[in-house]
Parts: sequence; C-alpha cells; structure tokens
Amino acid sequence: MTNGIYGSNGPGGTVPHYYGDLVRDFLLGAAVLMLLAAPFYADNLRAEFPFEVIAAIIFVGLAAMTNPWKKSIIVADAVAAGIVTVVYQIWALNGYSTASNTAFVFREAVSIISIFAFYFSVKTVRAMVLHQIGKRAVPGEFSDAPSGHPLDIVDDAASRIKKMLERAVLGGSEDDEPPHKPTFYEKTG
Repeated sequence: MTNGIYGSNGPGGTVPHYYGDLVRDFLLGAAVLMLLAAPFYADNLRAEFPFEVIAAIIFVGLAAMTNPWKKSIIVADAVAAGIVTVVYQIWALNGYSTASNTAFVFREAVSIISIFAFYFSVKTVRAMVLHQIGKRAVPGEFSDAPSGHPLDIVDDAASRIKKMLERAVLGGSEDDEPPHKPTFYEKTG
C-alpha cells in the first residue's frame, strides 16, 4: 500500500474513502506483468504483443492521471480494469486445456490484479458519488436516534446495566463523557 501525495485509506493515509493509490499500484502491477510475462503466455507473440503493449500503456496512463478530484479518471480506471479482467479471464479459461500451465497462471494473475483494480476503482467512484472523499466516518451517522449523544445508539437493558456498573466502579455521573484524545474536528470546532 502506498502513502503518496494523495494518501491512501490504509494506515497513515491522508484522504479517507480514496483508494486511488491502491488502484494505481494494481494498474502498474498488471501493466508490468502483461509486458514481462508476455513471452510466456502469448499464443502468437507477433500478433498479440502490440495489443498487450497498448493495454499496458493505457493502464500506465490512467495510473498517472488517477487523483481524488477527477471522477472521470477513476471511472476510466474501472472500465479499463474491467475490460482487461474479462479479456484475460476468458483467454485463460479458453486456453486452459491447450496452453501451458505457465500461460494459464500468468493470464489468471493479470486478471486477478485487474479485478482488484476494478474493485477499488468502483469503491472510490461510490465514495465520490456519495461525496465521502476526504470525510471521516462519524459514529452514529446511520442512527435514527431522535436525540442524545451519537454514541448512545444502543439503549437496551444490557447496555444500561453496563453503563451503571461502569459509573459505579469508575465514579462519575451519567453526564460524564469518557476521557478521550480530542479528534481534529473537535479541536477545530
């Protein structure tokens, strides 16, 4: 997982709900594998290699343009990764009985890497459509609770007993909030 200019949604990432750096890594990995392994899996290298080079160049170009501000690029990433996934998977399965095991494994590897690129591209597009890029998850954001603290979502007998025991052991009243390190949003208002 990278932690480049735009960050990733992993440890140390800077842009929540943005998976473009993972997509970039998967696209570049698939492009490199397409070019390096072509002599081992091509049925007719002279006829197929130009198409593999074009696909690799498209992948590298899309990877270079991927960013958290352009939804069209992420959509193009998803479309390209989806097409390569389908083409390489069909090619792998059609050649399963006639091609070598090495050819099958390399074709499957390109297909699997591309499906990961497709998955994270679509996940990023979804976040863009929902306007979630850059926004951190908030506890209780899906709660229909009419009032109260957003963390008090569950109000059943077991949670009330637990809270009562915690207050009895730790002291304090119902209005006390547990001590925690303030988040960025709490510091800024």
